[in-house]
Amino acid sequence: MFRSFALVILITGAFANEYYKGDTLVRAGVYAFYNYEFDEAVNILSDARDEFPDHPGVHLIWAASRWVRAQANSPVEETYKILEEDLNAIYPIYNKLIVKYGYDPSYRLYHGSALGLSARVSLGKKQWIKTLYRAYKGFTIINDIAKGSPQLIDAQLPIGIVEYYAGISSPLLSWTIKLYDLEPSTESGLHKMSLAADDGGWAWIEAKAILSNLYLWVEDEPILALEHSKDLAKQFPNNYYFNLLYLESMIRTNNISISSIIIKDMESDLSRLTGRQKKWYSPYLDYEKALLSFYQEDYYQALDLLDNTIKMYTAELDIVLGNAYLLQGMAYDKTEDRSKAKESYYKCIALDNFSGAINKARDYLKQPYFGK
Repeated sequence: MFRSFALVILITGAFANEYYKGDTLVRAGVYAFYNYEFDEAVNILSDARDEFPDHPGVHLIWAASRWVRAQANSPVEETYKILEEDLNAIYPIYNKLIVKYGYDPSYRLYHGSALGLSARVSLGKKQWIKTLYRAYKGFTIINDIAKGSPQLIDAQLPIGIVEYYAGISSPLLSWTIKLYDLEPSTESGLHKMSLAADDGGWAWIEAKAILSNLYLWVEDEPILALEHSKDLAKQFPNNYYFNLLYLESMIRTNNISISSIIIKDMESDLSRLTGRQKKWYSPYLDYEKALLSFYQEDYYQALDLLDNTIKMYTAELDIVLGNAYLLQGMAYDKTEDRSKAKESYYKCIALDNFSGAINKARDYLKQPYFGK
């Protein structure tokens, strides 16, 4: 959950209507950012900071773009250093802008987002108390702004994420969320995220990505995922992650022939990724190829590809890994190797990551998978 929240606050903002000087240039930087044109994004946003220093979002989005570029090229510890130094540089700027434009909630929104993003650094360093403190401060600001300025649709996205995960989490977390006058409900959370996806000026991109993820791997609603992932893949053709979401949506809605074409294109596109990106995404792509093989009833080919996925998996989040274990168990059931199927289901459940795969794995432990 926390990583999703951290990514959201990179771009969540309040300048949806071309209201601020510099919006056009900043928007160009954001689109380059999401289209994996990281050097161009940093250059555009650096120019925007110089030309439009009073723009509410440019400083945080600039810091975010440098962080994501570092993630694609540098060791994890170096990415934390870059992000922390950049955030420390922009805090004083936002403090001055808030004084100068106290009537405008946009500046406080980005200040709160910067505080929330700083918690991502603490989380990576396993500084738990600092993580909670920074996340609390950032979210409190964003929540207050969302209540006082309902016209800022983008601010609904982080609120929706918190409500959604509180709805599937422990009673203690649900109780804590109620203290913020929020609804610990998956339905309410999905509604707010959908508002941001449909009507958000800037957060629509991240909202569609998160909804695609949830509809694929938690809610098990691939048709709804396709609605969002198709838009993302069309708008940002170089974004490998968005294309993976689109590919899985296509496979699971039985668009088999088109999925085969997409896989060939994505195999070719691996060559333009950085070395670190290839390490993340190659196992993802093997999982998608395994899923397609499974739908084509080539279960042994699926098992070979899943073995590659599981052995080479290095991503920070393990939701795809959980689905790989689930699919592995299903393939073993189809090849009548019940002992190995159970072993895979147990590994899936052990991840304990809120994915829909865990519930299915529990079901298939009781009753072997007999589906397609």
